[in-house]
Amino acid sequence: LEWQPPPEGVGRPQDAAWDGGESAALRYLQHYVWEKDGLPSYKGATESFNHGDNNSVNAGTRLSPWLAFGCISARTVMEEVRKYERTRGRPGGNGRGKTTTTYRLYKELIFRDFLRFSTLVWKTSLFKIGGPFGVSGLEWRRDMELFDRWRAGRTGFPFVDAGMRELAATGYMSHLHRQCCAAFLIRDLRLDWRMGAEHFECCLVDYTPDANWGNWAYRILQRPCLVAAGCPVREHATTLEVLAWPVVHDSRLQHTLAWLPELRDLPADIAREPWRTASRPCRRIEVKPYKDSPLWFCSANRVNWQYEYAWLPGHAWTVSMTQAGGQEAQVSRCGSFRLGRDYPEPIVPPLNVEVDFGRLPVDHAWGATPPGERPHTWGRPGRYAAAGNAASAIDIGAAGEKMQAAAGAEARGG
Repeated sequence: LEWQPPPEGVGRPQDAAWDGGESAALRYLQHYVWEKDGLPSYKGATESFNHGDNNSVNAGTRLSPWLAFGCISARTVMEEVRKYERTRGRPGGNGRGKTTTTYRLYKELIFRDFLRFSTLVWKTSLFKIGGPFGVSGLEWRRDMELFDRWRAGRTGFPFVDAGMRELAATGYMSHLHRQCCAAFLIRDLRLDWRMGAEHFECCLVDYTPDANWGNWAYRILQRPCLVAAGCPVREHATTLEVLAWPVVHDSRLQHTLAWLPELRDLPADIAREPWRTASRPCRRIEVKPYKDSPLWFCSANRVNWQYEYAWLPGHAWTVSMTQAGGQEAQVSRCGSFRLGRDYPEPIVPPLNVEVDFGRLPVDHAWGATPPGERPHTWGRPGRYAAAGNAASAIDIGAAGEKMQAAAGAEARGG
């Protein structure tokens, strides 16, 4: 795979070189906690409800490779976090103490231990097709053409493709992004989940057996209750997080377009859903999240949907693919772009998920295209929507971030 990291100035930098050894790990820990002051903006790897410019895709600690190789321990990390709490933490009755973000980091480290100890119970079932919960009733495929498109980042679903290209080029992908890509392989491509787990094992710079295989089998592989509810759905895309999460977790497409340069000249609305250049909406269906829904991989035993997804009205549109740029296509503002030539057609039938821009909890670039071409989205366009194309929205946002950083430095006397 020939994907390379994006040029400087495109996307958000990792801010971690990952040089090996304990000394490098300790230097980075000091940099992250004290010099960068990264803890206030930290977002837990599993916190899909945390939206905005700092979210689970881009605001982790990036300590996982050093933790995986034993260059640094979780206790060492928490010792530094406790020092931070005592000096810069939230004021309390006895001075300073825990903050929301430091507690999140503690919980994430605890979850690492949970998976590690769970492997002692799960034993070899962790590597079997039914996983530790003995899932049955699913048909698994070993279609190498589908698998190659998935691992090469050519599925036609931008959020999945960005993650897989990042993994191929850097050996890293955020946990939230890993979940989406893994669920897409299992639920939409219906490939043997162990193929995906083995691929991650080959690529990840922070690989450990318990964290990698444990997350695939515990978090992503369908639980028996979901299989009974009708998972997977075969008529259309079923991993709805792949379609919905970019709206709030990559609201200016910074991350996606860093790895998908072929979409940078399109309006952000179209770059997020490029199949709209060669499709038209057909049938409105209900996709409202609920506990154990077959349409959301994170639905198992989950009930706090209204809190997290108030901006989702609860419906989506199936689409019918047409000739790229043809008269029946839903959009017109795509210049010379041709789906299938410049970017792959969707590997499974996509959906146009309805979104109420007026209820989004983030600044965003959505809503630049004519309302008549996007009947599945409505509300006031985002702050960055007038940029003309997705790449310009990123540039405007980056300029604003630099101005804010400069103003903050001046206020601090720097």
